[in-house]
Amino acid sequence: MTLIGIRGGEDSERAELARMLLGELKLRGQSVSVLAYAGPSADIDIPGKDSYEHRRAGAREVLAVSRLRWALVHEAAEADTYTYPELDDLLARLAPVDFVLASGVTEHVGITLNLAKDHETLQAAHGAGMTRVFRLDRTAQIANFIVNASDEKHLTS
Repeated sequence: MTLIGIRGGEDSERAELARMLLGELKLRGQSVSVLAYAGPSADIDIPGKDSYEHRRAGAREVLAVSRLRWALVHEAAEADTYTYPELDDLLARLAPVDFVLASGVTEHVGITLNLAKDHETLQAAHGAGMTRVFRLDRTAQIANFIVNASDEKHLTS
């Protein structure tokens, strides 16, 4: 799988770019996952639901399962409150895919997308330095760059 680091801009701009690229990459038959960091106290399960209540009651992990999806919620120990898990550990939890879009990730990336301060362009780079500048409204061109990147891109697994 190729890790794509999305950097620069606001959180909302990085998230919007990831959403747009998801659609474009899926149109090309690619499988895509997203690694999204949240604030330290973000709740990703819903108050009032069993999974939330079990976690709040002290469960270290809650595996919420339905017919259509499942989610593992892991409560960090007090000593871990201000640290993120290692990137390799997080990636190891994902099922194999062609690409992982990761906002804010700078290490081990195969492709880097740097949002410019002008809010209209991004610089895309991979491998041994191939770099291109794209307008943000040209999502199809950005997806083509990603899919057609040379074999020099860094594979994470």
